Amino acid sequence: MQTAAIIEIDGKKFVEGNEIIAAWKSATGWAWLATEVSEIRRIEDETGGSIINGKPENDIIYYGLVLGSTEEWGYFSGRELGIDEGVEKIF
Repeated sequence: MQTAAIIEIDGKKFVEGNEIIAAWKSATGWAWLATEVSEIRRIEDETGGSIINGKPENDIIYYGLVLGSTEEWGYFSGRELGIDEGVEKIF
């Protein structure tokens, strides 16, 4: 696994010049570093939420750096990470 340089300035963490607003890690060594909120999906509004395990759920879609077998910038679901027992929210 590759590792991006994470730096801390005045109590804030940054990756490649972008502030990390939320972060998760898995027992398998993967990490998700959110640098922005891309979309908020709510069951009660026009987005209808995200479909997770076959049912609509409120969700936050983040954009950020995913560190796994490779490093890749992309979108990921905060709700899916939150319900995965193998994933822990760091902050």
